[in-house]
Amino acid sequence: MFVCKENFDVIVIGGGHAGCEAALAASKLGAKTLLLSQNLDTIAQMSCNPSIGGIAKGQIVREIDALGGAMGQVTDYAALHYHMLNTGKGPAVHSPRVQCDKKIYQFRFKHLLELQDNLQIMQDEAVKISTDDNGINGVLTLRNTFYNTKTIVLTAGTFLAGTIHIGTVMTPGGRYNDMPSNALSKNLRDELKLNILRFKTGTPMRINARGLDFSKFRLQPSDNPPWAISHFSDLDKLSKRSYGCCYVTHTTLDTDKILRENFQRSALYGGNIHSQGPRYCPSVEDKIKKFPEVTSHPLFLEPEGFHTEEFYIQGFSTSMPEDVQRALIASVPGMEHATITRPGYAVEYDFSDPKDLLPTLESKRVTRLFLAGQVNGTTGYEEAGGQGLMAGINAALKVQGKEPFVLRRDEAYIGVLIDDLVNKGVNEPYRMFTSRAEYRILLRNDNADLRLTPLGLRLGLVNKCYEQPFKNYYALCETLKQNLQANISNVGELGPWSIEKAKNHAEIHKKYEGYYERNLKDAEKLAAMDAVKIPEGFDPASVRGLLFESAQKLKEIRPVTLGQASRIPGVTPADIQLLAVHIERFRRLKNVR
Repeated sequence: MFVCKENFDVIVIGGGHAGCEAALAASKLGAKTLLLSQNLDTIAQMSCNPSIGGIAKGQIVREIDALGGAMGQVTDYAALHYHMLNTGKGPAVHSPRVQCDKKIYQFRFKHLLELQDNLQIMQDEAVKISTDDNGINGVLTLRNTFYNTKTIVLTAGTFLAGTIHIGTVMTPGGRYNDMPSNALSKNLRDELKLNILRFKTGTPMRINARGLDFSKFRLQPSDNPPWAISHFSDLDKLSKRSYGCCYVTHTTLDTDKILRENFQRSALYGGNIHSQGPRYCPSVEDKIKKFPEVTSHPLFLEPEGFHTEEFYIQGFSTSMPEDVQRALIASVPGMEHATITRPGYAVEYDFSDPKDLLPTLESKRVTRLFLAGQVNGTTGYEEAGGQGLMAGINAALKVQGKEPFVLRRDEAYIGVLIDDLVNKGVNEPYRMFTSRAEYRILLRNDNADLRLTPLGLRLGLVNKCYEQPFKNYYALCETLKQNLQANISNVGELGPWSIEKAKNHAEIHKKYEGYYERNLKDAEKLAAMDAVKIPEGFDPASVRGLLFESAQKLKEIRPVTLGQASRIPGVTPADIQLLAVHIERFRRLKNVR
């Protein structure tokens, strides 16, 4: 075994969307960081849909960006189609979505990692996480190299004991043609004693545009003018670029018939898949099985890049055999003569129960091990990126002996996401929706920078060059919220922000003003409860008078604040009142705060 002489503060395992954000965040905070990836050519790869954003997901990207993460800026750099979703509803739930050139996105992100100070990237596979009495101490790789570290952020995606399914054919893989991390999965289960569970996800076939009849599709042009998903992008430059189009078609009764005749050949219904898949992104065979009364399902044709003829077919995810997939394509108007370039497939993979995590995303079972992304039972690039950012921040702060950084449910969709994971766990791959956020009027995409950029500046993740322009913009927004007709002739330099954007924010705020104030009062109560920390040595589950179910849940989750305890399903308001009394009594007896 070769022992690397360099000692790292943070090692990030995995180069997907969570791993990239984690590595950048930790290194920006001054932590000496190493990113380990099986293949540097697949860093930040868009393994499924080549798009960023979507309903509630767009808000998460705006929040990642406001905190100093890279996903939004890379998205604007690689954008080929912009579309704002939910515009038929109120602006509180308007959600940006951007189709990207997947290769430009991937290599732009890789280049940012290569340029980042305090960060090394290495192509190698982690096979074992090593521990001592104090928790994590290092990583052993496939090349038998041992790297010493103080903390680890695990972002293994779908690679832990991954299995690819196409019909009845099964092959090992975390992604098609990429080998799984079987040794690491075994290490997590057998040696680190994590509670390892199993999910499945899938992706549709890709087709060559050369065989498509576009006259049979409904055109979906890019929004004009485009809006930036990053707060820091140059709107003038974006407006001068050329963008592509997406297209819409539908399945037919022939599609339905082909699927019904071949259910027994499906990996999902007649094959070897036994784990739960995502409810809100089902395979096409799952749609036909569960919604037999629906005879036509929408399909969205989305280009994979500026310099390729490959199209992604959103809504056509499948694990049917290849011959069935060819028949399915031929059954759709406009695709009768199209050819498949890559078949659709399903992948089963191991993940760790997120109820075993602290709100910082540090494992309760293994000190100084942080987990982020699909390894926590989530789905989506955006959910992964948000977790990766938070895990990277907290890993660096842990090494530096600083207070952890946790976002509340009223502060960010990222806060909702992590709070749901650690308190409720998952019984299917978790996907964010606006409906999950009870404070969604506060958590709009138009105010993500106003909410979170001050925190990004304080942490040191947002470049200092933006500090004064942002302060000017913030002051302008406050002035306009008080009076939309206010004299704003002397606003100072605004950098990437604009007067038009400030006016738009103020108008939206005015529309929701009454609800906004009501939400703020509720949020203040939440913040007050989250400020009550459960003292070390105090066992909430042992308090006499708690409901039996509440005691069980408290023992399982081990909340760190009274607010977190209040959000555990099954814990009642009466239980919380009782806990508050006993926490205060414990503090007086032990003289602790």
